[in-house]
Amino acid sequence: MAEHLDVLVVGGGLAGITAALELQRLGRRVLLVERAAQLGGKAGSTETSLGSFPTGPTSFNGRHPAFWRLLELLGLTEDATRLRPASASRFIVRGGKLRGLRPSPLSVLSTGALTLGDKWSLAKEFMWPSPARADLSDESLESLLVRRFGQKTVDHFLAAVMTGIFAGDLRALSAQACMPALVTAEKEYGSVIKGALKAMKTSEPGARAGLYTFSKGFGVVGERAAQRLSCSMETELDSLSFTPEGVTVTGRRKNEPVEFHAARVVIATEADVAARLLGRALPAAARVLSEFTYAPVTLLQWAEQVPGDSRLPPGFGYLAAPVEELFALGTLFVGDLLEESPRRFSTFIGGALNPSRAALSDGELLAGFRGDLNRLTGGSVGQVMQVVRWPRAVFQPTVGHAGQVARLRSSLAGQPVALAGSYFGGAAMKDAIISGFAAAEGLSALSPTLSFAGESEVVGQVESLVSA
Repeated sequence: MAEHLDVLVVGGGLAGITAALELQRLGRRVLLVERAAQLGGKAGSTETSLGSFPTGPTSFNGRHPAFWRLLELLGLTEDATRLRPASASRFIVRGGKLRGLRPSPLSVLSTGALTLGDKWSLAKEFMWPSPARADLSDESLESLLVRRFGQKTVDHFLAAVMTGIFAGDLRALSAQACMPALVTAEKEYGSVIKGALKAMKTSEPGARAGLYTFSKGFGVVGERAAQRLSCSMETELDSLSFTPEGVTVTGRRKNEPVEFHAARVVIATEADVAARLLGRALPAAARVLSEFTYAPVTLLQWAEQVPGDSRLPPGFGYLAAPVEELFALGTLFVGDLLEESPRRFSTFIGGALNPSRAALSDGELLAGFRGDLNRLTGGSVGQVMQVVRWPRAVFQPTVGHAGQVARLRSSLAGQPVALAGSYFGGAAMKDAIISGFAAAEGLSALSPTLSFAGESEVVGQVESLVSA
């Protein structure tokens, strides 16, 4: 039997979870469809005999209110735990060695991650502001950073920092999409550092200082969402079409055909999946979505067998710029976030510059990283607990991305379909959440009284599907 809904949400990652919860809060009858066996997307965790490992993100910045808004809908606000002080130290690989850096202006003066020339470049950018470019067109992230700080500082320091965020090619990434705050700071203050420092002193309502994680891992987000939402798991959708009443979507659930009818649909999947679903119904939107690209990343997750064997200092983790020519992009010290034993690590490999490495065998990944660790500390890798592969790990907002988003929004105007995903922002976790709220609010504004006749019949149909 076909299911009739107010809104069908396709995709159970953070964007889809957010959209479904917000629509439910607004009084809509919602069903969330997910092709995996659990919700959460990349924001998950795996329990092992040596503790929890993240399958994606490890922490979130409390200064973004969108996180707290989502956690309130999930009833998880009190479960968010601030990172321990021991994790405050970060490390940048410079000249083949780990150089410590703490998130404070004073640390910039003492760190070996920056040469005297780098520090002088930073000081000049701050003390002697210079106007932004007269040309208002988008530019690459590398172009912006090199103009402000010089090529050497970018190659050896800032490229490492950006690797940890985007796993991308700075020559291709859009400055406006990836770092809009820096672009704005340059225009308003003539100094991106001055603008960044001013931004740090201000906060939006609902923001909290510090970095946070969950003691039981990010998997609690998907678990709680599954408890609060009507869901159809392990459901693969393959066709979307418009009808006079709304939208019809078909697919298969555990090899059985399924069909959904909804007044509105939110597609909160990766861009290529959204493009495939919209190919016939909205070809203009599908064309834009098909242009979007992702960087592949594979996580090699391991733990010390004997305390201290890795010889890695306590902290948050380390990052390496491409110029260092290491095998891995960096390693997160996931056990140190809450000072847990045994120490656990998540090494990420691949990215836009070395995509083939993400596809290497488990043995090749281990051999490559062993070479890195031997070079950096002389320590041993320990016990590998799991390898997590994400062929489409991090969205890459390239130069001209704002124009692509504008074309995408134009093609969706007035349609019974909304999209949600990190590709509407700068690829960050917060962008996925913000897009979910925006999709829900946009559909409600478009159709403030979504409803099909026979409310009790609809509820019964949804309940029968979920319990099937």
